[in-house]
Amino acid sequence: MLNILKEPYFREHYANGYVETGMSLPDPLVEEIRGHYATKSLGHNDFPKFFVKNEHQAYMEGLWFGFIFNTFPKKAQRMLKQFYDSSYDKAVYCEQVYIEKVLQYLLDNGFQRFFETRYVIASYDMYLRGNHRSRAAGIHFDLPNFHHIYETENDLSIYIPLVDLDDENGGRITVLPESKLKAPGNVLLKLLYEHFSKDSRFVDKDGYIDSDKIDKEALATFVKSKPHQELLAMYKGIIGLAHRQYAGEFSKPVETKGKILVFNNKNFHAAEPWKNDQVDREIYVIRMFPLYDAKIRLRSELHGTPVNNFLLDMKEGTVRCYDGPVDVARIPDEEKLAL
Repeated sequence: MLNILKEPYFREHYANGYVETGMSLPDPLVEEIRGHYATKSLGHNDFPKFFVKNEHQAYMEGLWFGFIFNTFPKKAQRMLKQFYDSSYDKAVYCEQVYIEKVLQYLLDNGFQRFFETRYVIASYDMYLRGNHRSRAAGIHFDLPNFHHIYETENDLSIYIPLVDLDDENGGRITVLPESKLKAPGNVLLKLLYEHFSKDSRFVDKDGYIDSDKIDKEALATFVKSKPHQELLAMYKGIIGLAHRQYAGEFSKPVETKGKILVFNNKNFHAAEPWKNDQVDREIYVIRMFPLYDAKIRLRSELHGTPVNNFLLDMKEGTVRCYDGPVDVARIPDEEKLAL
């Protein structure tokens, strides 16, 4: 996170696992977001299509479910849907209705003061809702997802509770600080470039890997490659270490309705059980990542839904929305972070 967040906020993130921005969305905007997602039917669950074979494989292969998933994929998909149905009443991904509105409000109120790097991509958003009977998320980190192509160890989430998360309600996110344990992820960008740059089918005229040209078969070959399998083995080991040695060392912020928390979803995190039987737990999240000088273009879609099309300029304090993914080749290398 160094060179992404300004020093005092880098130190806060390193020590606590998150940055408490002191910023909140205005209540009318929070209620507008809640009202929009209230129109989605209970049981709306986008998780299964974001959790296909080889995504989160390092986690699955460390458990009995990994064997089932790889041996009996249809049965595993049914089990997976049942698991997430028990965790969330609604899980809505990539609608992008409120990304620009929320980001513009934040930038208009000084959000850029937290950032050292100039450019950040807003990739997609999600809305999560669960009740007091829902299964709470256990200790995990969001592994670099092979179908997103461009993910880093310093991805950032703007995490916004739409109801109070506190001692009385529960439901707070808990985060293991980087000072305790961190899973490296930037090496995946290096492996992707080294693997696909050898095949001219995937390289454009600017020398960039075109992520949209990588088909399922080519991606499967990369997943099975020795360097990538070594990376998965490391992930499996570090997940076990987090569970065995650090389960009691997660930080826990108090989050009031609309409060803006920034944390890295690649750090280990979990969620408390929700206690309130009168009100559901509701969360809105915007997923972002910094730009590195890796010559890899951004994907235009994820499972048929547009992504990667919002560019935050922290110097100008603006957010720009594009019809397609942000053209990272047009951004000078000196404005990117060294990989």
